[in-house]
Amino acid sequence: MDHVSTLMSWFSSPVYSRYWQHYQHAMNWYQRHRRAYRKAMEVAYAPYYCQQSQRYADWRDDEEEEEESDAEDEESSSDSVIECDVSNMEISEELRQYFAQTEKHREELKRQQQLEAEQEDSYVPADQSLHSSFLRSSVAPPTERPGERRAAEMKKLYGDDAPKILAMEAAMQLTFDRNCDLKQPNYWPVIPLKL
Repeated sequence: MDHVSTLMSWFSSPVYSRYWQHYQHAMNWYQRHRRAYRKAMEVAYAPYYCQQSQRYADWRDDEEEEEESDAEDEESSSDSVIECDVSNMEISEELRQYFAQTEKHREELKRQQQLEAEQEDSYVPADQSLHSSFLRSSVAPPTERPGERRAAEMKKLYGDDAPKILAMEAAMQLTFDRNCDLKQPNYWPVIPLKL
């Protein structure tokens, strides 16, 4: 039992007092910064930010109680702390632009997540054939001749030998397709590591 108390109290040794003093100053700064940021957000986006803060009111109550107790400890333990009243603080146009840009980024991220969710719907499980998903046809006619772009790229890459290489690729693709039609293999599943 004595050994356990020795292990648990190593950090309270006077050797580490400077570390803990520095840690306390850093945490005090962090709490002040957090309060100032919250007040600045309330001033900048008063109606929107208040709605967001009400959504998690039960979480914030505990944090605010801790912050208030930390603030009281801070005021009593340190005389050199500079208090900053941000209620009368004017927010510069640059800061408003920063907040607006942040909101735009959030909206863009939400749109991107919605697009990813829609693409998730087109996901083909490993035990199903891919051919049925690729046979979706469009009603609209093609906008350009089939293979025209590919032929131009091949001509640029291989010059005069482009038709010969295109024919070899087509033969290989047809052989693959014929074997897939005959044997109808199951596709190997690609399973993500996040289970």
